[in-house]
Amino acid sequence: MTPPTAAGAHAGAHAGAPVAPAPAQSNQDRAARQSRRQWIGFVVASLGQMAMFVNITQTTAVLAPLQQDLHVSGSALVWIAGIYSMMVASFVLSAGTVGDILGRRRVFALGMVLLGAGSLVVFLASGAGTVIVGQALMGIGGAAILPNSLSLVTQMFPDPHERTRAVGIWVAVSGIGLAFGPVAAGLILERFSWNAVFLVNVVLAVVVLLLTPRFVTESRHPGRHLDPPGLVLAVIAIGALNYGLVEGGHSGYGTWQAAGAFVLAAVALAAFIVHESRTRTPMLNLRLFRNRTFATANVVAMIGQYSFVAVAFAQVLYFERVRHESILRAGLLLLPVMIAYVLVSYVAAAIARRVGFKTTLGAGTVLAAVGALAMTAQTPTTSVVVIAVLMGLFGAGAGLILPPGTAVAVISVPHTDGGMASGTVNLFRQVGGTLGATVTGTVLTSGLASRLPDALAERGTPPAVTGQVVQAVGSGASGAGLPAGLRATVDAAVGDAFSGALHLAVLIPGVAIAAAAVAAVTLIRNRPTPQQH
Repeated sequence: MTPPTAAGAHAGAHAGAPVAPAPAQSNQDRAARQSRRQWIGFVVASLGQMAMFVNITQTTAVLAPLQQDLHVSGSALVWIAGIYSMMVASFVLSAGTVGDILGRRRVFALGMVLLGAGSLVVFLASGAGTVIVGQALMGIGGAAILPNSLSLVTQMFPDPHERTRAVGIWVAVSGIGLAFGPVAAGLILERFSWNAVFLVNVVLAVVVLLLTPRFVTESRHPGRHLDPPGLVLAVIAIGALNYGLVEGGHSGYGTWQAAGAFVLAAVALAAFIVHESRTRTPMLNLRLFRNRTFATANVVAMIGQYSFVAVAFAQVLYFERVRHESILRAGLLLLPVMIAYVLVSYVAAAIARRVGFKTTLGAGTVLAAVGALAMTAQTPTTSVVVIAVLMGLFGAGAGLILPPGTAVAVISVPHTDGGMASGTVNLFRQVGGTLGATVTGTVLTSGLASRLPDALAERGTPPAVTGQVVQAVGSGASGAGLPAGLRATVDAAVGDAFSGALHLAVLIPGVAIAAAAVAAVTLIRNRPTPQQH
């Protein structure tokens, strides 16, 4: 076959269909492919973020079988529940800086590797110490994932409207992860042991790691510098504070261990503030806190995250230990708070644009406070419908607090400080989440231990048996070996004692959010503009 001549080709062009629109069509196809690639990359980055939130509630869901299987003490159980969030809070700011320097996609992927590896450690664990190590490793991975996932998402969408929409969905995905955790745990525990639950994160990590190189584009922020002294002091302050809370709840706050931990936390915090105010490359830019709206938004976000984790933690244990629901049913009963949070988070940005941030945050804090305070009236026989309404109310309030709280903190400072502002509000949220797990776990375990002897005595349990039961419950031992009559008595006593501890555990976040409501409506500007400092 001979090639066509130029004249023949020219004639064919006139004889055939018009070809002029081809470049425009090609551009449309290219734009469509680019948009599709952006959103697939967004899904991958969001899936990584979801995985780190899945671990929070799936860990809470398996605390009871884990404690029974490994005979974990109450204080060790609190560490298992809280060490993950503590490590995220300790390293989240530095991990964002490392991502800026080395590449956000690279550090995001490293975080997924650590999250999956830590999950494997917990899966293979045969003792509480190994579980804590695995959770700590996952926490470091979560710290690498969270800020870099958000940075990757914002880089994917240069158009401001698309970026706002993407960030709103990204925030809502955290609620999907929190909702997915206990349901997945319950389904797995129907057939397998508690260890198998942690394979969920392994699967998610593998999927994200396979898709990230293909659909997520690398990005960097040259010129950023690490702040090693600030990182060390922050880890010491956060770690010592949590140790003091756990040890104080277990042995008493007057012990030298608890008091020493609080002193160390205070000294480390003071040294951190002095260092950050003097260094040329601060981990936390303290001058931003001269902005009243920025400072208040961070505190409100911290209280909101504390309360969200505290209520979710307390409610899962309420369903399991007071109402004696299965883990799967407990996860399903927790869905109202998660669904309300996801749905309201998605529209919160639009609400804030229409009515302003002061009004939005004020409404959110009031709704969440009412929901949490009303939960203090829960008993073993409270209607499931009533509980669902209260949790939905609280979840809707949280959805009006956390995304707008993050947004108002960022837009109230100059654009050049946006990255630091975003990292700071994430830090405050993670500290709040850490305290939510630690404080709530301590209140519940210490409250159960202090109330259980009286609850047993009221039911006529012999004193000799009471001590054995209290020790067994504290170590997570099963009551299956008790006589049927005594086992029913012990279950009822544990339910009553746990209900009393639960009331205090949800009262604390309820009061804290009520205080945040006052701060939000008096100190936050309704429509803030960037302020120079």
